Amino acid sequence: MNKRIGKPVFFVAFVLILAFALTTVFGVATYNGDIKHIWVHSLEDIRLGIDIQGGVDVTFEPDEGVEATAEQMDAALQVIKLRLTNLSINDSEIYVDYNNNRIIVRFPWQSDEENFDPAAAVNELGQMSELTFRYGSEITGDVILTGSSVDTAAPGYDQQNDQWVVQLKLNDSGKEAFATATTAQAANNGYISIWMDETCISNATVNEAITSGDAVISGNFTSESAKQLADQITSGALPFSLHSTSTKTLSPTLGSGALRAMIISGLIALAFICVYMLFLYRLPGFVAVIGLIGQVAGMLAAVSGWFGFLPSSTLTIPGIAGIILSVGMGVDCNIITAERIKEELARGKSIETSLKAGYSNAFSAILDGNLTLAIVALILMGAFGTDNAITKFLNATIFYFFGATTEGFIYSFGFTLIMGVILNFVMGVFAARLMTFSLARFKAFQKPALFNYNKDKYKETKQFHFSENKKTFFIISAVLVVASLLTTLKGVEVSIDFKGGTIVSYSYSGDLNETACQSAIESILNTPVTLQKGESFDADTNILTVSFSYDESLTLEQQENMLNAMLETYPDNNIQELESNDVSPSSGREFFAKCIVAVIFAALLLIIYIALRFKKISGWSAGIFTIITLLHDIIITYGSFVLCGFEIDSNFMAVVLTIFGYSINNTIIVYDRIRENQKLMGQDTTVAELVNSSASQTMRRSLRTSITSVSTMIIISVVASVFNVNSILSFSVPMTFGLIAGTYSSQCIAPTLWVWWNEHLNNKTIKDLAVK
Repeated sequence: MNKRIGKPVFFVAFVLILAFALTTVFGVATYNGDIKHIWVHSLEDIRLGIDIQGGVDVTFEPDEGVEATAEQMDAALQVIKLRLTNLSINDSEIYVDYNNNRIIVRFPWQSDEENFDPAAAVNELGQMSELTFRYGSEITGDVILTGSSVDTAAPGYDQQNDQWVVQLKLNDSGKEAFATATTAQAANNGYISIWMDETCISNATVNEAITSGDAVISGNFTSESAKQLADQITSGALPFSLHSTSTKTLSPTLGSGALRAMIISGLIALAFICVYMLFLYRLPGFVAVIGLIGQVAGMLAAVSGWFGFLPSSTLTIPGIAGIILSVGMGVDCNIITAERIKEELARGKSIETSLKAGYSNAFSAILDGNLTLAIVALILMGAFGTDNAITKFLNATIFYFFGATTEGFIYSFGFTLIMGVILNFVMGVFAARLMTFSLARFKAFQKPALFNYNKDKYKETKQFHFSENKKTFFIISAVLVVASLLTTLKGVEVSIDFKGGTIVSYSYSGDLNETACQSAIESILNTPVTLQKGESFDADTNILTVSFSYDESLTLEQQENMLNAMLETYPDNNIQELESNDVSPSSGREFFAKCIVAVIFAALLLIIYIALRFKKISGWSAGIFTIITLLHDIIITYGSFVLCGFEIDSNFMAVVLTIFGYSINNTIIVYDRIRENQKLMGQDTTVAELVNSSASQTMRRSLRTSITSVSTMIIISVVASVFNVNSILSFSVPMTFGLIAGTYSSQCIAPTLWVWWNEHLNNKTIKDLAVK
C-alpha cells in the first residue's frame, strides 16, 4: 500500500469530519450569566428565506410634503436594496406602488431570532442618510463634499488612539475638493465637521492638508456602529426620508409546513443516498457517505457564518437547489471513482494499483465537470451578487451597465454552488482518497468483494448502438421540444415578482383556513394567488396578505367581490380590507436583461473552456453541442412547468439553474471518456464506434447518479404532498422532469450530435480527428 498514507489517517480524517459536522449543527457557545457568547455559529443561526420561514412586511411612504417622482421612487428602491444587502439580507422582495407613492419591503425574520432586530432595520432603511463634510463645526457651514464623493467606506481600528473609526477612500472629485478644504482650514487650525443628515458624527481640527484622498471618521464608535455607518455611506443617500405606515409579520410563501417538510424530506433523501452508496460500492460507498456528510456540513457552515471570513447569508429555495446540485456532484464524484476502481480490478490489477489508477483516471472528469460549474457559479455571483472580493471584477466590468440589480435568490444559488465545488474537491477527492487508501492498508479490507467486484459475476460493459440510433433520438427530442414550446398556448402564469401585480392586506379576528380563502379569491380573480398570515407589530391584529400578478389595477368592484367572498366564507371573523397596492415587478427588465447577458457570457466561456480542454476531439463542436443540449433540457423543463400549471417564479429560476449545472456535468463526463478512448482505441476506429463505446461505459455511472437525484426529488414531492405543501411541488416536480431530460440528452443527444457533425466533416475515424 501507499507508504505515505498510514492506517491512522482514516481515523484522524473521520474524527475531524465528525467534529466539523457536530459543530456545524450545534455550534460552540459559552455563557457568562445570561450573556451568551457565540464562538462558532450553528444551524440555528442560519436565516432562512421568506419562502421557507416567513418574515417582515413594511410599507414605506415619503415624509409629509414630499411629492416623489417615479425616478426618485426607483432610486429609493435601489438604495434600500443595497442597505438590505449590507445587513446580510440577500433574500428580500421590494415592490413600488407608483400610484400611491409606496414602497413595500419584505425581508426574512422569525420572532425567536436573537441576533437581528427588525425594528432597528426598518428604522435604518427609512433614514435619508445623507453624508456631508462641512466647513466649521455647525450645520450651517458650507458643504465641502457629500457621500457621492466617497469611493469606499469600511470600519477600521485605530490602534494608536484605541478606538474604532470609519475609513474613507475618496474618488477623484472628492479628493480634489477635500485637499482644497483641508489646505484652507490647516492655515488657521480650523474645523471640518462630518454630518449624517442633521446629526454631527465627527468634528475635527485640521492641522495639515490631506491630499491623499483618504479620510477617517472618528467618534465613539463600536465595531457594530462603525460598520453600520460604513454601510450607510456605501449604499448612498435616499432622495427623501421614508416613514413606515405599517409593519407586519408574514408566514412563509411556501406554506406553514414548508420548513418541516423540507427537513424531513432532506433527512430521508440523505439516508436513502447513504444506503444506496453502501449497497452499490461497499467500502468506497462507506467512505463516500462520510465525505457527503462533511460536504453537506460544509455548505451549511458557509451559510451560517461558521467560517469567520465568510459572512452569513440567507438560505432560500434556490440556495437549497445549489446544495442539492452540489450533493449530486459529490455523489457523482464518488460513483465515477468507484466505477473506475472496479474497471481496474476487472483487468486483474491489485487493490493498490486499482486504487491508484481509479482515482487517477477519474480525476480529469471530476475536474472538468466541477470547473465548468464553478464558471457558472462565479458568473451568477458576479451578475447578481454584492461587490465583494470574489465578484468585484465582474460587477465592475461586464455587469456594471445594468446598475445595482442584486438578486439574493440567484446569488444564494451561486454561493452554495461554488462552496459545493470547493468542498467536492476537499471531501470527494482529497479526503475520500486519504480514507480509502488508509483503510486499504488493513489486510481485512484488501478484498475485491469490498469494492463490490466479483470476478465470476462481473460483466463487461454492454455496447449500445447510440450512433446508429441518432435519427431516432433526434426525432424524440424534436417532438419533446416542440411539445414543450406549444404548452405556451395553454397560457403561462408569471409570478408577481417578475410581472408586477397587486398586494391586498386584510385584518381579521379568530382563525382562518388559508386554503379556503385562497379558493374563494381565486374563483373571483381566475388567477393563482399567494396568501400569507401575520400580525401587526404595533397592535395585536391578525393580518392576511394576498399577492397575485395581474395585468391591470383592481377595480373597486373586484375589491368588493374579494372581500365579500371571504366574508361569506368566514362571516364571524370581522374581516376588513386595510390597503391595496398595485406594484411593479421586484425583478424587472434590468433583471431579465442581466439574466440574458449572464447566460450568454456563461455559454461563451463554457464553449471556450470545452474547446480548449477537448481540442483533440474537435473541442469547438463539443462545446457548441453542450450548449445545444442545455437549451434542449431547459425547454423541456419550461414545458413541464407550464403543463403542470405552476407559476414562473424564483422556483423556476432555481430549477433551470440546477438543470443547467447538472446537464453540463453529465455531458462533460461523456466527452471525457471519448477523449480518453481516443488514445486507447485503434486509429482506424470510427467515430461512431468511439462514441458507442464511450457512451456505453458512462451510462451506468449516469443512470446511478440520476437515480440518487431523481429519487431525492420524488421523496421531496411525496413528503410535500403528505404535509399539503403544494408550493414545494413547483420545485420538485419540474426538477424531476429536468433531471431525466438532462440524463437522456447527455447520453443520447450530445455525443450523437458530435458524431453527426464529424461525419459531416468527413472525420470518419480517430485518425481523421488527429489529422484535423
